[in-house]
Amino acid sequence: MESISTEKNEIARRQVIGFSREMNSLEQWVADPSGDLRLFSVSGIGGIGKTTLLTEMFRRAKQASLLVLWLDGQSELTTSGAFLSSLEMSLQNEYGRFRDPDVPLLPYLVAELSKQRSVLVMDNCERLDLIESWLLSSFLPRLKDAEVLLVIASRNGLPVKWRTNPLLDGRIQTFPLKLFSREEIHEYLRDSGLEEAVQKEIAQKTEGLPLLLAMIVDLQRSREGDVREIPSMLSAEFLKEVASPSLFQALTVLSLLPAADQPAIDNLLDDPITASGYFELGKLSFIRSTPYGLSLHHVVARLLREEHARRNPSQFRRQRLHVFKLLAEQFRLADKRRQMQIAAHVLELYREFLPAAHAYADFSSTLKPQEHSPYRAEDLPDLQRFLGWSISNSDWQSELVDPREYHELLETIATDHPEGIFVVRDPGGTPVAFCAGFWLHAGTMPLLDRYAPRLSSILGEDSSGLRLLPAEAADTICVLLAAVNIRHPLYRPEELGALLMRQWLIFMTRGFKGINITADPNLNSLFSLMGFKESGRIKPEGPEDTGGLTQWELDFRQAAFEEWVQKVIRQTGPADDAPNMPMPGAGQDLSVPIDGKTVKRILERLYDTEQLERIPSVRALHLPAAALQKNVLDLLMAEPPAYPLTKLEQQILRESFVRKEWNKNELAARFHMSRTTFYRHSRTALEHFAHVLSRLV
Repeated sequence: MESISTEKNEIARRQVIGFSREMNSLEQWVADPSGDLRLFSVSGIGGIGKTTLLTEMFRRAKQASLLVLWLDGQSELTTSGAFLSSLEMSLQNEYGRFRDPDVPLLPYLVAELSKQRSVLVMDNCERLDLIESWLLSSFLPRLKDAEVLLVIASRNGLPVKWRTNPLLDGRIQTFPLKLFSREEIHEYLRDSGLEEAVQKEIAQKTEGLPLLLAMIVDLQRSREGDVREIPSMLSAEFLKEVASPSLFQALTVLSLLPAADQPAIDNLLDDPITASGYFELGKLSFIRSTPYGLSLHHVVARLLREEHARRNPSQFRRQRLHVFKLLAEQFRLADKRRQMQIAAHVLELYREFLPAAHAYADFSSTLKPQEHSPYRAEDLPDLQRFLGWSISNSDWQSELVDPREYHELLETIATDHPEGIFVVRDPGGTPVAFCAGFWLHAGTMPLLDRYAPRLSSILGEDSSGLRLLPAEAADTICVLLAAVNIRHPLYRPEELGALLMRQWLIFMTRGFKGINITADPNLNSLFSLMGFKESGRIKPEGPEDTGGLTQWELDFRQAAFEEWVQKVIRQTGPADDAPNMPMPGAGQDLSVPIDGKTVKRILERLYDTEQLERIPSVRALHLPAAALQKNVLDLLMAEPPAYPLTKLEQQILRESFVRKEWNKNELAARFHMSRTTFYRHSRTALEHFAHVLSRLV
């Protein structure tokens, strides 16, 4: 029996954080007078704290005067004989109990464990399968009425065979361990002896993996070793699970992808993995299956990427570029939810190129964007409070609106048009940041005139069209207010600013256009760095308004996600790092602005060559109107339709602009869609047709 005293002493030097749910369950079992056989299944990736939890449970059970035995699965669960011998030696060494030579080993151990409330703590149980049949058929049935608790820790948890066994029905509690929250990270750091500034930096740049946090703190305390070596050290720890060099190469590739099936992984490997190799990948503790293939735990993925970039920087950049092009192609074909996931992953892949020292946004933080959660009425008091603090600091807000009306404007948006509020929440669901404005359509334009009367002058000819646009067709939002919780005890304002910007951008990649207007030089610089396009200026209104206002736009309605990413990276990164080569299927001359809006104008004037030639984008093509008309009609009738245009989208465009026999409501009914769904399909059809037409001309 291997002693755990050394390991326990090592862990005791570290503060034990978290585990309240797990320890409460232990206390409840200890206090339950009708206690019977129970199993706790503790699972999680390497470094998540399984051994720490088991050591704490061992200590608490000892304090409660229970009989407590520790087994190491790596050496003591290989055979039933080794398991029983280890229990016997533990009883001898820890409790001075010896078996009479005439008593068989198994009945003796069952009797000893049944005499009093007992706990068996079993760590490193990855190979429990070696003796699980014997445990389930011969050992555990003898203890079914005994007050015995088995605490079993493994990376992947107990197999299905255990969870479906009739004997154990209702006796198993599962404890999948999670990363530390930001609050738990600060709690861990509080007694570390490190300076407060160092603690804040560590909290900002670690992702809650206990082992990673402990290693960084130890290195900072000792000032021996280089923190930059940690990804390599932890990568080696994770790769203990990997059985072959080929799987290691596949993991390196998978660290660059949000999720991938076997063909996608093979596409980035010199030597493709086998079907059995792909199956083995799926069994690793830090990999989960998704509808899109295997996905690596985000902390493990980041550490493997950092190690890859350090070990072979040129290969890392080449593979990252290849992945970017692959994801750009997937983005065009993905549904809206998947597009948001791809956008989030690409921003993470290229996070090093995003601003790390800006007055409003620090993207070096490891805060991870959450799933988008809509505004709720109970959020308003928090948002009004953030807004009040922001006003007092004179930051984030649009000078288009009178500051005295900020609170009223937010109340109006929340009451009449809550879809215009974008909320960012912490992992517990509490708001930490927001931005708010109006989706531009017939119902909101009068409110925009009321609160931001100068905007109409900058919207130009689009303003009249927006005043007739139904709400369900709106695809442009004008942001007027934004604020973060600048008094949050755990997150710095710049972190929250970056998180707000990232999550809003990810949301907008679903095919929307955003407008922001400001005179704040810090916001002007941020919008420029983040790939916004300057689209107009509003002159100063009076002597006190000296700077004027700049309008910034970001337009994802034409599925130009990859071009936006290229622009952001090229502004801040070395030329050889920027993914600036043509994307798959993107052969168009970007100097000729053919987008969904242009295609709509072309289709509306398709049979009027004189009107057709007056469209600025058509003039820029240097193509006779008659030739353009023929090309468009050929594309509308082509069988099969040119990629990425689908047959349904082709039919929608033909019925809407060529045959024109039905109005919008009738068309929606004809295609068995709601009016809102029909508008959405129509916009996508125009975007895809623009993509096809751009390649053709």
